[in-house]
Amino acid sequence: MSSSPAILQCLGITVIIQSVLGTDSPMRETKWWLLGGPKFTPRHSFATCVFKCPDDPTDSCIWLTGGFSDLHRAFSVETMENENSDVWWSKDGASWSQVTEIYGDFLQGIGNVDAKIGGYVAPWFSRYGHSLNALDGDGDGIADVMILAGGFSPVASNDVWITTDGITWYFEGYAPWTERAYHGATIFQDKLWILGGSPMSNDVWVGKLETDASRRVGVRLDWEQKLHPNEAPWTPRAGFCVVTHLRLQTKSLFEDNLAQTKTESIFILGGLALSEEEDHPITGGTRTRNDVWSSTDGISWDIVLPSSGNTMPWGPRAFHGCVASFGLEDNSGDHGYSTSPLIVITGGGYMGRHGNKEVRALEAYTDTWVSRDVGRGAWVRINHEEGSKNDANLYSTNEWTETNIKGRKVYRGKWGHTLVAHVDDSLHNQNGTSNYADKIPSLLVIGGKVESGPAVNDVFMAKNGFNLSWTR
Repeated sequence: MSSSPAILQCLGITVIIQSVLGTDSPMRETKWWLLGGPKFTPRHSFATCVFKCPDDPTDSCIWLTGGFSDLHRAFSVETMENENSDVWWSKDGASWSQVTEIYGDFLQGIGNVDAKIGGYVAPWFSRYGHSLNALDGDGDGIADVMILAGGFSPVASNDVWITTDGITWYFEGYAPWTERAYHGATIFQDKLWILGGSPMSNDVWVGKLETDASRRVGVRLDWEQKLHPNEAPWTPRAGFCVVTHLRLQTKSLFEDNLAQTKTESIFILGGLALSEEEDHPITGGTRTRNDVWSSTDGISWDIVLPSSGNTMPWGPRAFHGCVASFGLEDNSGDHGYSTSPLIVITGGGYMGRHGNKEVRALEAYTDTWVSRDVGRGAWVRINHEEGSKNDANLYSTNEWTETNIKGRKVYRGKWGHTLVAHVDDSLHNQNGTSNYADKIPSLLVIGGKVESGPAVNDVFMAKNGFNLSWTR
């Protein structure tokens, strides 16, 4: 069954809030702070990751590439476009700097060959719905490269670009996987995994970084297909979240005899998916989902059933933000322990056909959900809201839903943003060491599109609001 990406390119979306109250899980609230400082231009469907800073490789920065924004003039022609081919970075999520001297492979027929070399335009075509991941190639625990892959540019693409510093971008080549956008991408088992995407698919590919002296960048990606289309039990989908959860657990029988176990899992969360076999042939159809799938090898997948009820307590959604924390090892006791897994979901929206209801424009959410035991389907909502959008009196404790429409502060859902967990390496004591609290990451909701308004460039931060545990 094929699907046109048109449903994912319909960007004039009217957003309607759907409240997801009434679960049995207790609600907790956290504070999101709107960060001041210079920002990137407003956009959604961009890609972010955490990678070393351009001015100090010992610090980690948040990097942002591409995305969909208001019409703007292209770099050297008398045309207007919505897609972006720029690169931004930030140490704290508040103040953002644009890379204004970009170098790399400005090649005919492959990228922006007419752009000024050493200017603010990247060599890769303007795009949105792509992925950006930082990958450690030598196993020393420090990411060596950022990899940009796929996206609408403006049609679905399968080109791959590599950079070692965020400034010079090298064309890796066209991947063997078919052109796609809004796919899932994650680092798992020290490799880059690409899953699904639009046009609707559910194949799984893995790219391994290898040293290659013949390449200008010094490395290459070797691709292997792990699952062919329709081999995975989860339905073909796009706009879903995929996260890798790493759990470390230390046990010590004696002080000088420590044993550490490491467990990695991939989780797929929701997305806009094709019909399932059990769907009614007439009333069933492509729609957003709230299913969760897990795998410890990327090949065998198990559906995660909710701890209570028939479906996850959070509503079916796509284009949402998500992030996974790691386990924090503790060697203070004779047995040691690790914290439970923690995954956070923000926003996104519902669309599609289910029963007699058909929603053609995205209905956005204003919620935040946290799971400390995602493998058992246990989720807790950590925001509260009252009122309704229809009565124009909706209130939410999620400050990242705040926006101004016609001079009035209102609360609206958001989609096409990213959710990033980041530790500010500049936070340290006078002796250069960091305390425990400094190693707990902040959560950042970055950009996106809100209801009844344009794309935004605001950044909201929750500092230690989730009691996150993190090892780096």
